[in-house]
Amino acid sequence: SNPEMQKRAANAVRGMVESDHNPIISIHDHGAGGHLNCLSELVEETGGLIDLDKLPVGDPTLSAKEIIGNESQERMGLVISDEHIDTLQKIADRERSPMYTVGKVTGDHRFTFKSETTGAKPMDLELAAMFGSSPKIVMEDKTIDYKYEGISYEQSKLNTYLEQVLQLEAVAAKDWLTNKVDRCVGGRVAKQQCAGPLQLPLNNCGVMALDFQGKEGIATSVGHSPLTALIDPAAGSRNAIAESLSNIVWAPLKDGLQSVSLSANWMWACKNEGEDARLYAAVKACSDFAIDLGINIPTGKDSLSMKQKYKDGDVIAPGTVIISAGGNCNDITQVVEPVLQKDGGAIYYINLSNDSYKLGGSSFAQVLNKIGNEAPDVKDAAQLKNAFNAIQQLIKEGKIQAGHDIGSGGLITTLLEMCFADVNLGAKIDLSALAEADSVKLLFSENIGLVFQAEASVEASLEAAGVAFFKIGEVSSSATLEVTNANENFSFDIAHLRDVWFKTSYLLDSRQTGNGLAKVRYENYKNQALSYKFPAQFDGKKPVVDESKPRPKAAIIREKGSNSEREMANAMYLAGFDVKDVHMTDLISGRETLEDIQFIGAVGGFSNSDVLGSAKGWAGAFLYNEKARVALEKFFAREDTLSVGIC
Repeated sequence: SNPEMQKRAANAVRGMVESDHNPIISIHDHGAGGHLNCLSELVEETGGLIDLDKLPVGDPTLSAKEIIGNESQERMGLVISDEHIDTLQKIADRERSPMYTVGKVTGDHRFTFKSETTGAKPMDLELAAMFGSSPKIVMEDKTIDYKYEGISYEQSKLNTYLEQVLQLEAVAAKDWLTNKVDRCVGGRVAKQQCAGPLQLPLNNCGVMALDFQGKEGIATSVGHSPLTALIDPAAGSRNAIAESLSNIVWAPLKDGLQSVSLSANWMWACKNEGEDARLYAAVKACSDFAIDLGINIPTGKDSLSMKQKYKDGDVIAPGTVIISAGGNCNDITQVVEPVLQKDGGAIYYINLSNDSYKLGGSSFAQVLNKIGNEAPDVKDAAQLKNAFNAIQQLIKEGKIQAGHDIGSGGLITTLLEMCFADVNLGAKIDLSALAEADSVKLLFSENIGLVFQAEASVEASLEAAGVAFFKIGEVSSSATLEVTNANENFSFDIAHLRDVWFKTSYLLDSRQTGNGLAKVRYENYKNQALSYKFPAQFDGKKPVVDESKPRPKAAIIREKGSNSEREMANAMYLAGFDVKDVHMTDLISGRETLEDIQFIGAVGGFSNSDVLGSAKGWAGAFLYNEKARVALEKFFAREDTLSVGIC
């Protein structure tokens, strides 16, 4: 993978797309199947001839088959008319994005690879043979009823079980992972993983703004349930979809559930006895459930050879579908986080599964080294849809202050996580109304559900919508979670359990962070709660720009590999500048002289992939290219100029 090359290619494409007239007729990425898949699908309605000699090759020993089918990354294929090729070539050269004109649309409904130098045609097929009605394949398999051992446990060990569950990688803090990267690159990240004064990675819904000015964005979430799928493949599919929805529901979507589209990524060990039958059941359940919900699954991927062979036996991965949900968020400022507010109202619970509480396929079962024989399911798509849209409406009305899904770790983990992200925060919970006498089952089952904090007026709204809900508690200012279930009472120390939950992250982080810094992070992460403190004179208003006067001009200078040019351009525009995009190729070629520029901003990122020491390599591009060097020297020699550099 070469993200720098990917950025160059994307910039070249964007240069065409953002023109007054977009001349790109069709575009496709290179993925599985390489040139064969990408280029053939571009011309599947017409036919095309590809000159094998024009395809870029780094290894002259490659055969025609290897050239046609190799899956090198960061490549795109597109169809464009002859009159626009020169324009695209100029843009690609400016971005230093290699571009090759490799063929033409023919209209003969054939797809051909031909070497113009030798005349050889390693491939010449009718499109009907490639994209027509493919022969039906009848696969035979038999359903195997797997029987897993039931789960036995002791009620008296609940606290021990809880600490074990909180340390599972799937349940524990993901701080070791979220700290690997800058979570605000691009300037349009409206909701990232971290939440609350302690900035802990708790958000299961991500939101990207569509632009720098508006309130619309794209919300995304993920759902999967591989262990319940071992017990019941159909239930695993329904749980995966429902989990993705219980994560994305906290972002206000323009048309509620109707806004959501799903992507299904199937990972299965096909062609092993019983697995094809399980996959069929899982796919059918996924399709039926999505249809019942009224949402689509327009795309997906599959990896159907999830089997590893060893000398002493084979290992088959549990069949899994990863559901990615996406939807149009119409107000990025209203996204709800899983952080209880001390004055935000009561705590409510909705059981979206409409199923009895079951421990099969749960994190609790995992710590006991069991799978279980009964998995929770989602019994009623209509009720799930209704509850989803009802919660959406309450979010849009500003009535929900905090919200979290019930997923890995069960209800107890959800309640704890909603208390983790702040100090001196806890809750008093009474689960007696849920009518489950087994407290272990009630607290650790992973039935899909929601926990949220809201003002009392939501009760009338939910009742009117026909949504079954339970008021289960209140927020407290002591770092204790007190839980009552009928005659049983439990008290959990938030600070202690937060450390337990964070410990796995610390241990993983210690493997990638040197000098004992992971331990320093572990000992300090909860000691510096953040709060916004604006200067007294700050009124939040932008300086007024006098539009009757000419704006000064700013140039955003970038090199191949640079990032953040768009957010800097936006910042300069808001500050009152007219902004010009300047690539180093503009300065090197002399197309840009900076003579009309008063302010330059050199953006951050990894110029030249840091191979040349980043800034040193970029400096060399000025020092060793006469026109670029002279333009910069003349700019700084003037008295009416300023500059800024971003790291």
